[in-house]
Amino acid sequence: MKNVKLFFAIVFVLVAASVAIISSSCSSNSCGSVVCLNGGSCSSGKCQCPTGFSGARCQTRANSAIMYTNNTFTPITIVVNGTSKTVPAGTSVAFAGQYASQAVMTASTSGNSGSLANSNPSGLVGLTLNWGRTDSFPITDTLRIPLDIGPTYFFLRMQNNDPKNIIDFYVNINFPGPNEEIFQDVTIPNNRVVYDMGYYLAFSSSNVQVQTSDSRVIWKAVTLPFTNNQSCTISIP
Repeated sequence: MKNVKLFFAIVFVLVAASVAIISSSCSSNSCGSVVCLNGGSCSSGKCQCPTGFSGARCQTRANSAIMYTNNTFTPITIVVNGTSKTVPAGTSVAFAGQYASQAVMTASTSGNSGSLANSNPSGLVGLTLNWGRTDSFPITDTLRIPLDIGPTYFFLRMQNNDPKNIIDFYVNINFPGPNEEIFQDVTIPNNRVVYDMGYYLAFSSSNVQVQTSDSRVIWKAVTLPFTNNQSCTISIP
């Protein structure tokens, strides 16, 4: 009887030892055939992915966004990686992309005379201002980028309170450099409405000179704070 008990005790120990060895072997080899990409690590047969990646092998980059905010006075046309969007003044637009991929952006804005009579068929007034930059899509959340116009430019608004229409005007008259003196063949009616007249170079001695329909010339100095996104409203006379 003692021999039978001893036999079963030995068998039990051997079976338990075998199960432990098999269990240990399975546990140690559970990551043997698992390949984790992009810096992921295997644990218990599964990939643990770093922030910015997902999928069974961490093969998928996370999606995120870059948001551009228009802090100017006019709509901005933005092109990111070949996709174009228009951002009205004071609003934002987002472009989606995969984490760490590049967003190549170009953008432009300009004044537009709208319904005013203008010799330029496009209706553009003032200078066209441009941006260009390259950013990487963030790991998570959204990268926010403000689009500002620096203090070397100002946005001009004009209000005609004169009895006669304004038939044209100069900005920075008698300035010699390129894009400094600008002539605008734009008719501004004498209706006291404030009209947007576009972007111009900003100087401490910037000025506006208008000609009325009865050939009078009126000159006005421009006073600026020299800050980002600055504007000036000129009232005539």
